[in-house]
Amino acid sequence: MRGASVPQAFVRPNLRHAGRITVRQAVLPLVIVASLGLGIPALFSSRAATTDAAPASPAATYTADLKYLETDEVLMSRPVGIKLQPAPFQKEPALPGQNVVRGSLLWGPRVEQVMSFIWDKGRGRLFLDLNRNRDLTDDPKGIFDSASREGNQTFDNVHLVLPTATGDRPARLQLQFNSYQAGNVSVYAGLCSYWQARVSLHGTDWHFGLVESLLENKFSAAPEYLLLRPWTERQRPFNLITSTPDFCGFTTNVFFGNRAYGLDWRCYAQGNSAKYQVTFKEQAPRLGELHVTGAGVHRLILTTGRGLTALLDRPQGTVKLPVGSYSLDEIWLRQGETEVLRLNAGRVTVDEQRPANLVAGGPLTNSVGVRSQGDSLLLNYRLLGVDGGAYKFPRPDYKHPPEFAVFRGTNRLATGKFQYG
Repeated sequence: MRGASVPQAFVRPNLRHAGRITVRQAVLPLVIVASLGLGIPALFSSRAATTDAAPASPAATYTADLKYLETDEVLMSRPVGIKLQPAPFQKEPALPGQNVVRGSLLWGPRVEQVMSFIWDKGRGRLFLDLNRNRDLTDDPKGIFDSASREGNQTFDNVHLVLPTATGDRPARLQLQFNSYQAGNVSVYAGLCSYWQARVSLHGTDWHFGLVESLLENKFSAAPEYLLLRPWTERQRPFNLITSTPDFCGFTTNVFFGNRAYGLDWRCYAQGNSAKYQVTFKEQAPRLGELHVTGAGVHRLILTTGRGLTALLDRPQGTVKLPVGSYSLDEIWLRQGETEVLRLNAGRVTVDEQRPANLVAGGPLTNSVGVRSQGDSLLLNYRLLGVDGGAYKFPRPDYKHPPEFAVFRGTNRLATGKFQYG
């Protein structure tokens, strides 16, 4: 079995890949030769994290003003409620084609969250009633084009102002309209904007950000995701929609940089603009020790039932974190641009009496499970860490899946590729 060239520490395939081959019982026994272009005697070196935080005042607070930022990446995607209407609007542009869909986008349950639209499917054009006066002719910035003329059309760089419980919010969206049957239309909105700031805490600069749940069908403005990574990595794509170590679910209690903070956020209007502000308040929880064994861990994301999220960057050896029973939500390994992760890796309890132990990360091992099913062999590929758990690629290379070959002696009986999924 062989695969395309990849960094030494990783292989390309995702978890739960399976390949099926059919062989006659008469040709057994078989030898399955596996070589994915990866010899992994070791993963990669990992820098040790600082383990002892300097004493700090529990009352120390730090305030950051967040700025609105747009990105070409879709951070999250949600369906948008729609209400179709058969009749034309009283004021609408000339529509020479017949393949036209009219209706309203329902951004929320309130009247001010309704927006009229016309989808000229035949010409790949979308008209939005940005000022919400049901006049589709007076919004020059509300006209968008798609390269497609099929039943699936995407419209980029849609800039809207969405009402929320604490005021209007600017947003950059990608809208996807789908219609393959008459009268059956669906719309998905991808959010391409968030709030961010450079936050300096105890000599370390962090890239901090919040992604709001603007696309939920509710009148709420609570953040949904929290961005936290070193400031030096601020230009690195974070691929939130496919999973990333840089984001976690929003929490008001977070442990990072060897310190615990309570977060308080507020958004308010200043003139015609929305302003976002976050306050970090240092906390002084009881700390315990966690001894981490394994190579190449980029970040651990742990959570407790009492609402605390702990982010441990490049942990190796003994690190400190608040006492408690943690769910090991994500283990991230990184080398260069290549990342692999393991989800839901169990639990670990940290107390003050004795260090807890955690085995995670590399070296990684290619593993193929083989079992018979009738006159076929079912091959299941897994990438295993030193913890015995299966790691996966959040963004697998579908063009270059791993290959396998089956031999009896020196005779090749079958070849194929594993399937992602």
